[in-house]
Amino acid sequence: MKNAMFDESKVLAGSRGLNKKIKRISVFDCPCNKNLVDRDIIAEGDVFITCLDQFKYETENIYEYLDTLIKTECSGLFVVTDDMLYVLSDDILQSCDQNNFPIVLIPEDIPYAAIIDTVNKYISIDNLNAINTLKIEKIMYGNVLASEKMEILYSINPNMKKFLRVIEVEGDFNSDIAQVELHFYYLKQKNDIYVRSNNQQIFILSDEDEKSLRRRSDVASIRIKEFVSKPVMGYSRIYNRKDIGKALEEAKRALETAKTMNMSSQNYDPLSVLQLLLTVKDTQEAHDFYRAYVDAIRQKASVENLKEILMTMESYVAHSGNFQAAAREMNQHENTIRYRVNKVKSALGMENDNVKFHETVAVAVKLRTLINEKL
Repeated sequence: MKNAMFDESKVLAGSRGLNKKIKRISVFDCPCNKNLVDRDIIAEGDVFITCLDQFKYETENIYEYLDTLIKTECSGLFVVTDDMLYVLSDDILQSCDQNNFPIVLIPEDIPYAAIIDTVNKYISIDNLNAINTLKIEKIMYGNVLASEKMEILYSINPNMKKFLRVIEVEGDFNSDIAQVELHFYYLKQKNDIYVRSNNQQIFILSDEDEKSLRRRSDVASIRIKEFVSKPVMGYSRIYNRKDIGKALEEAKRALETAKTMNMSSQNYDPLSVLQLLLTVKDTQEAHDFYRAYVDAIRQKASVENLKEILMTMESYVAHSGNFQAAAREMNQHENTIRYRVNKVKSALGMENDNVKFHETVAVAVKLRTLINEKL
C-alpha cells in the first residue's frame, strides 16, 4: 500500500486485515459461485481485482460474492475506479470490517496488468527470500557435510566464484520501493547472493581473486547505504567458497559486536576480546565474574565512591591505561586517577601482578557493556 501506484487508494473496509499475506493476485470480474470454490479457483491468501461491473444488474449477488471470499480466507479485494461503489452498501462494508477483510479502492483507472505486475514483484521477493533464508540457515546450523553446503550454495546461485565474503546488515529500508530495488539489483549481480530475513540482510559477494573481492565489498557497503537507513554492518574475512559456513558465522558475530558497541560497521577480528566475550555474555559465569569484580571493589570503597571508582576504571580501560587521558575525560587530577586505580588493584589483590590486573579490569569493563549492567 506504500507503493507509489497506490498513493491515491483508499481503504474502504477491513483496515485491520492489511497485514494479511498475499499468496496470489488475479482478476475476478465474473459472478462468484460454489463451483469456483470446489475447483480451487479461489483459495486462502488470494487477492482479487475487480471493477464490480458484474453486479451492475444483479446487485444482490455482491453479498454471496464477498461472503465466499471471506469464508475462503482470501486476503482482500482491489476495486478499480469508483463507478460501481454504490453496490457496496454500509452493511457490506461493516461485515468486511468485522471480518478484517480489506476492500481497497483505486479511484484511477489503472490497468489491471500494472497492478498485478507490481503485487507479483512483492510476492516473488517474499517467496524467494523465504526459500533462500532456509537454505542459509541449513548451511549455518544444519548437520551437513562441506560438499552438501556447496550444493546448497550453488542451488541459490550456481555462479559463485572462487573467493567469497559475507556482509550481514541490520537496518530499515529507506522505503518499500528501496527494498524492491535492492532485491532486483542483486538479482542482476550474477556472482553474488542477497537474502533478506526480517530486519536483516545477508550479502554474499564472490570474485576470482581476493583483491577484487575486497574492492567490491567496499563498493557494496556504499551501495547498501543508498537503500538502507543508518545500516549496521558486520563483515566476515575473505574465504574460499568451500568455507561458506565460516564466513556466514563470522559476519553474524561481527554484526553483533557492531550493534553492542553502537558502531556502524565491524570486521570480524579473531583477536577481539569483546567478540570472544559475546559468546559467553549470557552465561552464569559471565555474570558471576562481573559481580565478583564489583563486590571486591565495594569492600574497599564507600557507597558514595563506588560508582566514581567504577567509572574511573571504564575510562582507564577505554584509554588503554593512560592516566592523563582518563584524568582529562573525567575532569580529575591525574593523581586522583592513579589513587583510584591502585585502590582497585588492592581490592582485587593484584598489586604485584600488572598483567592479571589489566586482564581482569579489561574483561570486567567489556562484560558490563555486554550484560547491560548499570554503574
